[in-house]
Amino acid sequence: MKAKILSKRKLSHIWSEFAQYVISYTRSDDRTETQVREIHDTGNGAAILLYHLEKKEIVLIRQFRLAAMLNEGGDGLLYEVCAGLIEDGNAHTTIIKEVKEETGYSIENPEFLFSAYATPGAKTEKIHFFMAPYDKSSENTTKGGLAEEQEDIEVIHLPFEAAWEAVQEGTIKDLKTITLLLYARLHLFPKK
Repeated sequence: MKAKILSKRKLSHIWSEFAQYVISYTRSDDRTETQVREIHDTGNGAAILLYHLEKKEIVLIRQFRLAAMLNEGGDGLLYEVCAGLIEDGNAHTTIIKEVKEETGYSIENPEFLFSAYATPGAKTEKIHFFMAPYDKSSENTTKGGLAEEQEDIEVIHLPFEAAWEAVQEGTIKDLKTITLLLYARLHLFPKK
């Protein structure tokens, strides 16, 4: 199997690139076909689960997401882990900055867990997943996101078991959040 890009046509490049590709694809049975695909390139992302082991608690954010409103109706508010698009090619530095901007917490050494594609059929984005403990004493008053990025973020402290139940009930619907909660269930808060 191999693919060769024959052409690329930018359809939009206002905030991020959306392009149509024509590719020549040689299938596993050696037949060659021409395929047309549209790909959204926003860059790569970083996501983090903030947790407190002793309290068995995690920090999530709640914010408006147009895609959720368009898909399901309703208010478009989603519960998510702190995340953002990687700046200057550095996921580690980006996630420390995003935590401060979105939650008000200061963290120093987030633990890198793994990287994965969430929607490779339509997006180039690869998400780098982290986790880190948080300390209430590191909280400051600049939480809630950045006004210049039109962020309106509610910071939520939640017992892990309540978050896990929210996944089961379908209240938490964000894939990066569910992925990190699954990791936490296995490695931080195993069911006894």
